[in-house]
Amino acid sequence: MNRSSVTLLLLLLISTLVLVACGGQATPETITVEVTREVEVEVVKEVEVVKEVEVTRVVEVEVEAAAPEESEAPAQEPRELLVLAGAGQDTVAINAYFPASLRVRAGDTVTWQINSNEPHFATFLAGEPPPPDPVPIPGGGPTDIMLSPKASFPSKAPDDPIETYDGAEFRNSGFLSDGTVVPPGGPFSLKFDTPGTYQYICLIHPTTMVGEIIVEEANATDMPEQDEIDAMAEAEMTPLLEQAEEIRAAAASSDMVRSVPGPNGTTTWHIPAGVTGADPRIEIYDYFPKNLSIKQGDQVIWTSTFFHQVIFPAGQPDPPFVVPTEVEGQPFPNLVVSPEVAFPVIPAGEFDGAELFSSGLIGTLGPLPGGTTFAMTFSEPGTFDYVCSTHLPLGMEGTVTVTE
Repeated sequence: MNRSSVTLLLLLLISTLVLVACGGQATPETITVEVTREVEVEVVKEVEVVKEVEVTRVVEVEVEAAAPEESEAPAQEPRELLVLAGAGQDTVAINAYFPASLRVRAGDTVTWQINSNEPHFATFLAGEPPPPDPVPIPGGGPTDIMLSPKASFPSKAPDDPIETYDGAEFRNSGFLSDGTVVPPGGPFSLKFDTPGTYQYICLIHPTTMVGEIIVEEANATDMPEQDEIDAMAEAEMTPLLEQAEEIRAAAASSDMVRSVPGPNGTTTWHIPAGVTGADPRIEIYDYFPKNLSIKQGDQVIWTSTFFHQVIFPAGQPDPPFVVPTEVEGQPFPNLVVSPEVAFPVIPAGEFDGAELFSSGLIGTLGPLPGGTTFAMTFSEPGTFDYVCSTHLPLGMEGTVTVTE
């Protein structure tokens, strides 16, 4: 009688292969798997016993291998980048930042450097209103005013480290100036550590001088380097400077002098105190014409589009715009505005050259103490010099010659 028993063992390690294949997207891959089958055959035939063992086969199984995980780009080294504040020299002022918009990485530091004789600010308001300027001097009289300390000086103490900005707190450069108009100040640096888009303004020219810093992640690529930033600045600046020269030449033309008949055979003359271009970022700080000849009894009316003065010193020294005044216990002086610069001084109905006359601050950046225009009638012959004290260092001065 025959009795056989067959035991089949298939050892497939497919579970391990499945775990490997589930790791992500992959490309097909052929893997060789050894499968061992053990067969035992027992035959009882009289006294003879035969045994067979071990048969090995090679089975090819196609699986998908896991793709390597993508690694995040590393953060880039922080950089120091430069932005120019303003452009133009002497009476030409281009009130803009160059470039107006700049992309940086989180961790980068931006520095603003003055690029004109006209001073500027770089102020990040962080949702606050611009600080009022000028402000009363504590304990002073009605004509005792000074420039706002919050606006005029940096938001950080002189020995403190560079500030960071994330849009939450007020940051201010104070005056960025070469010292031509006010005491020198700047440059100003600010570190940006939080991605976002942040706007800033110049407190002197808040409606036209607006800049933007766009902060990308610290590992952002394809960011402009300083040479590219310089090229952007030059491309934005050049056409504005060319337009400014065209405006100045046109305004100085004799064809632009305006006059109308006045009473009793006199003439009323109109002189712009400063000229603004079709692009409001362009300002020419001068009188047009600078030298005017009129007759005794004529009237002259100056109109300001920004903020200027018409001051006839009458032989006295030209009054300074501000007088820095040290105050005990304060880290910064008070920038006191000369009263005869800020407020009108009109000692008589007509000007004869004997006493100081001043329009005070006149213009549309106001309301200002002198309004927007200033008119004077000249009763005596002579040659009379006058100035804008704010912009006198830039060359803003004129002459009225009165003939009999």
